[in-house]
Amino acid sequence: MHEAARLKEFIRGASRLPVLPKVTIRLLNTLDSPDVSAKEIAEIIEAEPSLTARLLKLANSSFYGQRGRISHIRSAVTVLGSKTIRSFALAVWTHTLQTQARNADELRLLAPLLAHGLAAAVAARMLADRVDPGRGEDSFMAGLLHDIGRVALVAQMGREYQVTIADPAQRDGMSLHEMEAQVLGFDHRVLGSALMATWELPPFLLHAVEKHHDIRIVPEQDFHVAAVALADSLATRMGFNIALDAPRPALPGLAASFGLADEDAVAEFLELCLARFKILSAVLVARS
Repeated sequence: MHEAARLKEFIRGASRLPVLPKVTIRLLNTLDSPDVSAKEIAEIIEAEPSLTARLLKLANSSFYGQRGRISHIRSAVTVLGSKTIRSFALAVWTHTLQTQARNADELRLLAPLLAHGLAAAVAARMLADRVDPGRGEDSFMAGLLHDIGRVALVAQMGREYQVTIADPAQRDGMSLHEMEAQVLGFDHRVLGSALMATWELPPFLLHAVEKHHDIRIVPEQDFHVAAVALADSLATRMGFNIALDAPRPALPGLAASFGLADEDAVAEFLELCLARFKILSAVLVARS
């Protein structure tokens, strides 16, 4: 099958992934309006009890420096801000993706893959906070979704992905994305970017997903690509190597461009990232 045709087939097949909930879509669209009020946002969120519970827990968590003072969604909206709500709504959605595993083999692939994405999201946000805090939540979203193409591949291929692509014996030293390209004609970056285009997500997210293995790019060239490339590496060093691939290179030059001057600074940063990851993971499993 021609590469372009096969890519389209996988994009169509991604319908196996749970669609963004109507409340989340409405929320994302509303947040794009410059005139939207906290009251309007709160009313949308309150239509989804699970999202309400998780957002209240997030607003009261140490992830954003709060200590149990917020009991109403409208107050949470004011404290967190629209960009944080947008990125968190997507995190809640990605958290549900592992429920699509059809068997234990798929779950063994999907669960660590999704944990890796969340760890990369936390790291990307914290990297942005070091040099350009205004880009923190956008970097979080890029980190969160950087491997969404691989999630789609696993969801469609199941055990076949492990047998034909992920198995180190099959790869003979090739990276996972190189093996994807050899077997399928495209890799998870291309599929992820194309899939996100069908969801009408912002262009910077598509670009960051497609280029996140380009470790030569520095923040001055493309901030989000650089942040996600480094965050991807750091997530593996936190222990989230998705059980599929070899650890990423340390990238000391790229780390230095985000103010992590030496290995001690990186180690300290990783401890902070892991602590934030644990807080956010606990928030995501909150129930209404």
